Amino acid sequence: MPIHQPAQDETELDSIAFAFFSAFSSSDLKPVDLAELRQLFLPGATIVAVASDGAINRYEVEGFVEPREALLTGGRLLGFSEREITADTRIFGDIAQRWSLYSKTGTLDGGPADGWGRKATHFVRTSAGWRISAIVWQDGAAGSEMPTAFS
Repeated sequence: MPIHQPAQDETELDSIAFAFFSAFSSSDLKPVDLAELRQLFLPGATIVAVASDGAINRYEVEGFVEPREALLTGGRLLGFSEREITADTRIFGDIAQRWSLYSKTGTLDGGPADGWGRKATHFVRTSAGWRISAIVWQDGAAGSEMPTAFS
């Protein structure tokens, strides 16, 4: 394993988070290619979505990426972007956790696809660098205002 360098670790984790959020951006100028997104994850990583009604959907990486790739390239979701608004990252040796507040905007099936949400991302340091081991997220309730801080 590499020698621990906190500033370098934070920079790498920031880069991974940026790559994750920006992977879902679609525009007429940039075709969506989620191949790089897959490389951010450890083999066997999990993604869990918690719906506002408490329903839980669990995905493995391909089960998460494939439907989003189809949505972003199939013409139903246009001009979409998701971006991290604020984050708090904690590094504990070779593991790290990042709490993110994010916003999203776009057009889905001709209507607005705007909103916000929260993500908790877990990372593991590997010999190839940091990788995502798990993500848990929940979108904010429809029509609700994004909080100004983690709450």
